[in-house]
Amino acid sequence: MKLYLIYILASLIAYFVGSISTSLIISKLKKKDLRAGGSKNLGASNTTLLMGWKYGVIVGVCDILKGTLVVVLARLIFPDYAYLPYAVGTAAVLGHIYPCYLKFKGGKGFATYVGIILGLDWRFFLIIGVSIILITLITDYIALGTFTTMVTFPLWLYFMSDVPWAFLIPTLASVIIIVKHFENIKRILKKEELGLRASFKKKKADAEK
Repeated sequence: MKLYLIYILASLIAYFVGSISTSLIISKLKKKDLRAGGSKNLGASNTTLLMGWKYGVIVGVCDILKGTLVVVLARLIFPDYAYLPYAVGTAAVLGHIYPCYLKFKGGKGFATYVGIILGLDWRFFLIIGVSIILITLITDYIALGTFTTMVTFPLWLYFMSDVPWAFLIPTLASVIIIVKHFENIKRILKKEELGLRASFKKKKADAEK
């Protein structure tokens, strides 16, 4: 099979893997429309805000595994195709953000992006994982951890990857995810963003009514 066909087919498969929406499946089972509240996105953050941390963790883990799975399989099946793991990882993120069967309206792609980080470089995964937790705990805003990850991972690849210019491929996903979080950043700057702790307090208060 010709080189470009392998890249195209593998990226298409990764796109469809990425488009599997765990949050949509859970929301259907629990009869909770995630697209009608919070950030209105089908992702781990909105699931956490509207359904609680337990469901948010389930969605987050599944979304991370999507990114990791396609990268690891690409490395195992096609070890000589150096750029393929970067391509399929980015395709999985795009599938999560733009699932064709949901009119291209999915999540914001952060968890799946973290998954490709795990598949590409576990060292940075550990570093950024701790950083995200600390940033979220200190600032109360998940979006700031997201923004930090999107900026720093391409830089990490630029300096640390053995594959020349490979950092440009996930940079595409980084740019899209940053754009998807523009509204969050604007609300944070205006102090209008509902923080994680505030969201849980509101959810608890609503439940006690």
